[in-house]
Amino acid sequence: MNIIITGGHSGMGLELSKAILKNGFNLGIIVRSESRKKEASTLFSGENVPDIFIADLSKRDQIESVAQDIANKWDVIDGLFNNAGVLLDKLYYSENGNELQLEINAISPYLLTKSLKPLLDKSENPFVVNTATSGLDKKKSIDVAEFKKPKKFTKLLGSYMDSKLTLVLLMNHLSQQWGAVRIISVDPGAIKTKMTAGDGMPFWMKPIRNLFFKSPEEGAKNLYDAAFEDGYTESGIYVSKGKLRKMKVAITDAEVEQLLS
Repeated sequence: MNIIITGGHSGMGLELSKAILKNGFNLGIIVRSESRKKEASTLFSGENVPDIFIADLSKRDQIESVAQDIANKWDVIDGLFNNAGVLLDKLYYSENGNELQLEINAISPYLLTKSLKPLLDKSENPFVVNTATSGLDKKKSIDVAEFKKPKKFTKLLGSYMDSKLTLVLLMNHLSQQWGAVRIISVDPGAIKTKMTAGDGMPFWMKPIRNLFFKSPEEGAKNLYDAAFEDGYTESGIYVSKGKLRKMKVAITDAEVEQLLS
């Protein structure tokens, strides 16, 4: 089985990569730069090591090029984990003019998934698992224009949450079109990683994070189980705290076009 993971070289992604390799699967990980590739290559040893591909997922042309690099190396992809993400401390914009968390956390995995579809279509039972967050089933509306260019920036509960909501809605939208590819969005839980220890976390959350957030291994297990356990056979689902959650909002074709414009 051939598996691709974005963000598979650190934190929860690294633990997921280890689990994939431990079970004898072929693994490819996507990292942001040549220096990250050199760093990642030191994290794995033994006969079963990953192929490492390079792409800055904030840049759309690199998404297309890394998909071609993967296609040049692999004939088929059985599973894709869209795990890479950012949690930022202030408002930044991508080259395409979008709020950067929206670009990296939502639009990039959507475009990567679409670019890799020819390889997923060659698998007998392909899947895509997306790293989401909690509480997205409570959201009742979206505002694409506001998500792209927020009038106000709020750490964690603002643009970050909007980006993860957009991710789930985009992937659910894809699932309605792709009957043969099982697409699942998973809240891995509150996890202790470098990201949740960084400046993007509100100061009042850091004591809670230090006391109550769980290990990267537990988050990785939640992602792994969604891909391989029998309880998650549907497509277009959102899983949080081990339960299927019904989304209250969907994204329209026009809103998808607006996001990508």
